[in-house]
Amino acid sequence: MSALQERFRLSELAAREAEVERDVEAAGLQRFAALCRCLAPIRVRLRFRLDEAGRVQVQGWCSVPLVVECQRCLAPVERALAAEFACTVVGSDREASRLGADRCVVLLNGDEAGLAQLVEDELILALPARPCTDADCPKAPARAFPEAAPGEVAKPLQALAVLLAAPDDE
Repeated sequence: MSALQERFRLSELAAREAEVERDVEAAGLQRFAALCRCLAPIRVRLRFRLDEAGRVQVQGWCSVPLVVECQRCLAPVERALAAEFACTVVGSDREASRLGADRCVVLLNGDEAGLAQLVEDELILALPARPCTDADCPKAPARAFPEAAPGEVAKPLQALAVLLAAPDDE
């Protein structure tokens, strides 16, 4: 049985304050795998406990080296992804609302869950918004306007004025 097929009874793990550590193949996390290419299995560590109201708390850490596409130059960029999270397992939207917007929740039907249900959203949220941090990326599109000839005033929107002045062909 693969790590993603394994099911956990969360209340039992939380009552024992258990820790689970697994290596997970990204192919089993379909939404996450569609956004990047993992260079190794995802390292997942979860710690379970019960809060003061008897709700299951999950504290987790995930890490994986991966390749994402730069949003500026569209080149592949290697990054080390590390996600740390803490969430409360709830059984209904009403219970999640009572906890408040500042608490991270995982909505589950029942007491059993697999690793994918517990970590996939957190991995997606941890993906970098701007993978390429190189301000002078040589593959980035040009952002400067052409220079004006000597003695002329630069008019970067001149081409727009010509288009607006042209008669409609309709």
